[in-house]
Amino acid sequence: MAKFINYRNIDFKINSQNFYASQVGLSASASVDAVVLSDGSLLNYAPSSAVVGSLDCEFYLTGSLPSFLNITGTDEAAVNVRFANVNITGAYPKSISFSVEPFQPILISASFDWYGNVKVEDFSEQPVISRLRKEVPQYIANAYKSYLDKESIFGTSGNNGSSGSSGGAGQGLDAVGDVVSFSYSSSCDRPSFFNVEEIVPFRVAKLNKQCEINLSSNNLGKLVSINGKNATSTIYLKDFYGTSLNSFQVSGVLSNQSYNVSNGQYLLAEASIQQTVTERKTLV
Repeated sequence: MAKFINYRNIDFKINSQNFYASQVGLSASASVDAVVLSDGSLLNYAPSSAVVGSLDCEFYLTGSLPSFLNITGTDEAAVNVRFANVNITGAYPKSISFSVEPFQPILISASFDWYGNVKVEDFSEQPVISRLRKEVPQYIANAYKSYLDKESIFGTSGNNGSSGSSGGAGQGLDAVGDVVSFSYSSSCDRPSFFNVEEIVPFRVAKLNKQCEINLSSNNLGKLVSINGKNATSTIYLKDFYGTSLNSFQVSGVLSNQSYNVSNGQYLLAEASIQQTVTERKTLV
């Protein structure tokens, strides 16, 4: 990397697919502890774990979200990332998020952990011919046609099998008013497991899988009770012309509500629907 590399000349691919990113960040962290002797002197510094890298990016959704970015799914496999002509072969997705505001294109934020050696000294620009030949996306998710299904949020049909006797569920379909903005996020922990004398894990698991919808509205019905409110909703992402790109469902509990107003603005209610995603285990 002998010169400054321009943003538009850097390629970014995940599993050989082009991602139209507005921002990419790559970092690495080594855990090193001091070894102090009984007389108080410092012997040396020693590693306490493997080097763990972090990759964060923001990209435009130009089609259906690939299955390898399903954070709450069961697939634990690593993905291959190509950034500035350098391959990162052991990257593990751990979170995605996005927000939807009126008339704005939708950016997906994604985070990965990675392991192994990345030759950052080999960062380079992609050939000009490669940049010119890159396919121009036909679809970009936009808030104009995207929406959150508010009709079923407190409906009895989406209460995880609940009869609606707790938490204010089944208050009626008119409990949620006009939704002015909303966001989605899903995340999980990625604990790593190593063999002796190896610095690259043989497995990076998925634990504590969570997903959440946050929304702002002029009305969210009755105030949350001690049990929260059973709630279910689905976000539908579309491009500016109404082409369906992806959907994201959360079925959990609405556990907090807040009401805020400022000078020149309307009073808005804000709330989040949270879901813990579990897996049914088969006993052998």
